[in-house]
Amino acid sequence: MIVVTAKWWDKAVVYQVYPRSFKDANGDGVGDLQGILSKLGYLQKLGIDVIWLSPVFASPMKDNGYDISDYRDIASEFGTLEEMDELIAEADKRGIKIIMDLVINHSSDQHEWFKESKSSRTNPKRDWYIWEDPVDGRPPNNLRSIFGGSCWTYDEGTEQYYFHSFAKEQPDLNWENPEVRSALFGMVNWWLDRGIGGFRVDAITFIKKQPVHENQEPDSFDGTAIVSPNQPGVGTFLQEMKDETFAKYDIFTVAEAPGVSSEELGEFAGEDGYFDMVISFDHMDLELNEGAKWYPKKEWKLTDFKNAITKDQQVIKEGGTTALYMENHDQPRSLSRFVAEKDHSVLTGKMLAATYFFLKGMPYIYQGQEIGMTNVKFDSLEEYDDISSHDQYTAAVREGYSEEVALDTLHRRSRDNARTPMQWDASENGGFTEGTPWLKANPNYSEINVEKALADPDSLFYFYQKLIALRKESAVSDIIQDGTYEQLLSESEDVFVYTRTLGERRLVVFSNFTDSEVEVDADTADAQVVLNNYQEAPQLGGTITLRPYETLVIDRIAK
Repeated sequence: MIVVTAKWWDKAVVYQVYPRSFKDANGDGVGDLQGILSKLGYLQKLGIDVIWLSPVFASPMKDNGYDISDYRDIASEFGTLEEMDELIAEADKRGIKIIMDLVINHSSDQHEWFKESKSSRTNPKRDWYIWEDPVDGRPPNNLRSIFGGSCWTYDEGTEQYYFHSFAKEQPDLNWENPEVRSALFGMVNWWLDRGIGGFRVDAITFIKKQPVHENQEPDSFDGTAIVSPNQPGVGTFLQEMKDETFAKYDIFTVAEAPGVSSEELGEFAGEDGYFDMVISFDHMDLELNEGAKWYPKKEWKLTDFKNAITKDQQVIKEGGTTALYMENHDQPRSLSRFVAEKDHSVLTGKMLAATYFFLKGMPYIYQGQEIGMTNVKFDSLEEYDDISSHDQYTAAVREGYSEEVALDTLHRRSRDNARTPMQWDASENGGFTEGTPWLKANPNYSEINVEKALADPDSLFYFYQKLIALRKESAVSDIIQDGTYEQLLSESEDVFVYTRTLGERRLVVFSNFTDSEVEVDADTADAQVVLNNYQEAPQLGGTITLRPYETLVIDRIAK
């Protein structure tokens, strides 16, 4: 049995802010720290406890801040270090902690460390990155980067290749070098001393590399193989980082840890893990093909989604927690993923919200999710900013798919779907900026926006507000926090039904994922309705009929 010590963040709800797209305060078309400061009252009203701030570090923005050129400074387009300190302090006054994105698998190629490393083979920082000689005039192996193309880029000046798991502008740091680890750990502690509440750790399982001079089994027509994370020995680095940084502070950490199996989760997350929790991808990657390709469209069923959720819930059944989410800066909008476009509505948004909010774990809300923002359909590749979208489009065309199919792939999967400007009101560009936005706004901002949501007592915003309150300060809070999970009707392709049981109390969560009525054989007599997304009360009894996209949560004595 895992013994869990109470933490300040046990009942916390996290709200992710993507700074470039949240709120522009100075009219240059790019969101900034002052814009976030101006909306702290809005986030406080929603009821969240933690803001996960996507990268605001100094960066040339080849990957929108995930390519850092100075870990101890703020990008000028976002503001200053003093404004960052102000944001931390002002959020703290409202009972909100800031956690920052920790991107330490790689840096920008504009970081002074890499500039020195690249300057000559004898530079003291040469070994801070991974350099190798050509093999028969070619890269050292056949590994393909996450964003497409070889993991190796040739440097004419020193006649060697450097390694990058992602874009060529994001060279991987050499974690085998103790000087690199020491410099990174010092930076981590520097930020924690400034008062942040922790980190969301980016792509951390990539820090241990595959054998440099070994080709891998190809998974693509061009003979390449996708770079694989979570290599043997990664835990040694992660334990050292925890000991030298995280364990010294009262913070929480959540890791993006691709490649970690459910069997390994106890090693990576929890009281004795390297992090407090990890982000699972199983329920998000259902439509990806081999080699992490977005194309062609891969069909999946509701049972696939339910099984992925259930697998994650079973892993933490003895203790610990997990990140509960339906969208983020790297994922499409959940309404567009799980609901047919014709059925996008407040009703369906509420169904999705309740489905994941009653699971065991820590809920994450991505900016705009609480008002029902959806995917955008740009007309051409040129309108997309996301580097991975351009790479996926190019790869699809190169493999023989039409430009129409490649563009449709971006409509479904592009990371820009989540990065269009936050829709604050019905004014031009959704009230995000008085200038020209760095990325076009979704045209539906006149119908879907914060101002409209706040004016409607039955809006999705207030539903999320209620969900947060139920988790933190209601008669069912303890059940949501500590109750065991069990899936019911696991073979159904129409409904997702699960229970949360604590002692003699049991919550039953019903979610109809279809646009038709579905009859469910369930004993709901003598049950109390905790939540429903219809204004008209549901009919309870031995059999219930779930209305289209209905979500229903009941509280009853366990039998």
